Amino acid sequence: MKHLAKHLFFFIFSAFLFIPGILTAQQGYKINLQISGLSDSLLLLAGYNGDKQFVVDTAYYHKKSGYTFSGKEKLPEGMYLVAGEARSRLFDLFISGNQNFTITGDKATLPGSLNAKNSDDNRLLFGYIGFLSEKQKRQSELNNIRRSLSPDSDSLKLITNQLDLLNDEVKRYIQGTINSNRGTYFSDFLKAMQEPEVPETPILPNGRPDSTFPYRYYKAHFWDNIDLSDSRMIRTPFIHSKVEQYLNKLTIPAPDSIIVSIDAIMNRIKSNEDAFKYLIWFLTVKYESSEIMGYDAIFVHIADKYYGDPRMSWMNPTVKENLIKRAEALRPVLVGKVAPEMILLDTLQKPVSMHKINTEYTIIYFWDPDCGHCKKESPLLRDFYLKSHKELDFEVYAVCMDTSWSDMKNYIKKNQLPWINVNGFYSVTSDFRELYDVHSSPVLFVLDREKKIIAKRILTAQIEAFLNQRNEKKEKQTAGK
Repeated sequence: MKHLAKHLFFFIFSAFLFIPGILTAQQGYKINLQISGLSDSLLLLAGYNGDKQFVVDTAYYHKKSGYTFSGKEKLPEGMYLVAGEARSRLFDLFISGNQNFTITGDKATLPGSLNAKNSDDNRLLFGYIGFLSEKQKRQSELNNIRRSLSPDSDSLKLITNQLDLLNDEVKRYIQGTINSNRGTYFSDFLKAMQEPEVPETPILPNGRPDSTFPYRYYKAHFWDNIDLSDSRMIRTPFIHSKVEQYLNKLTIPAPDSIIVSIDAIMNRIKSNEDAFKYLIWFLTVKYESSEIMGYDAIFVHIADKYYGDPRMSWMNPTVKENLIKRAEALRPVLVGKVAPEMILLDTLQKPVSMHKINTEYTIIYFWDPDCGHCKKESPLLRDFYLKSHKELDFEVYAVCMDTSWSDMKNYIKKNQLPWINVNGFYSVTSDFRELYDVHSSPVLFVLDREKKIIAKRILTAQIEAFLNQRNEKKEKQTAGK
């Protein structure tokens, strides 16, 4: 019965929250709203861009005609919402095909009382909402009865059967509506809302069910009902939520896996410019600013593979150039890359090569004598070093980000920092700030024996846990051989 509840709730509220449209040769639009009981001085018509809304028109109340949204240029087809003067959502509608239509209803019973004239898609939509509203009421009644029954009651079986029949009725209605209205935007949208049906789990040769089959099948068929090359679908928060679900819940949270999923989505949009624009900007914002270690590689991939596409012409050239520069700055210090060499002067003003440190791990510590956070982090790293650097076989290459030798030496002496201390500004190699994209402190990197970056921008407590876990894993692997 959970399935029915989820099914009805999802589709009713999807209808209220997510709705799209179509393009015609018609010039301009005129949408008249006559909602009895509604006395707001004005209404807003807003469109959707991913999970964001933007106002496209305002209609003022007229005693005889109600509210009328109109314009000389036709609106992009998709989902729109109508909101009151206090920006309270009233209902959603399609703008598709004919953009000269009337919607009537009663404020007290929205959206169930809505009707549409001269708009087939909205007529179908409002009929769909009305049907599901009635079924939800019936479902609620049956669930209330079921909760009052004992688990072994015969009546419980009867109620369960009625709920199953109700669920089947909703499924038949939806499929019938899709089939009998093919070619309409409503039919395409309703089809896109359907989850892929997962077949029965197959049995493996060992006689056990294939436990990963449902996940693999669901992910492989996730986009079967959704045409991502259709601009009307992109103008709905429905698509935004689907993209988030695919990347956050159906994809292993590792950069390489997410990159594969992103490319799979991008391949489905084909040549659609609206979908390309929405996805590239959403993915850029999502991964360029991500605080999850390693996810900067996803942003670099997006910049490398898609920023040269002709469909990027919508982006401000300066913004695009800065993002490309950002990707270039991140590329050398991605997890898995060999850390750039630094040859810096130590407290005796002798050059010390970071690459020549001969330990299992190297921790690079960028710090500044005046940094408040460094004053907390340095003692923690020192204690960890004294306790575990021999056991875990690591060395710290501490780079002072201040040009003052005296300030650097006084800090080292005061905090008794026992590792390799060097000054970043007295260097045989390139500017450490550009090499490591370091412009604040403290910042720590962890390298393996080959000087590949295995962790970055984490603090001492996380490094300690990370190295201990890594060593435990190595010991288990060695014991298993």
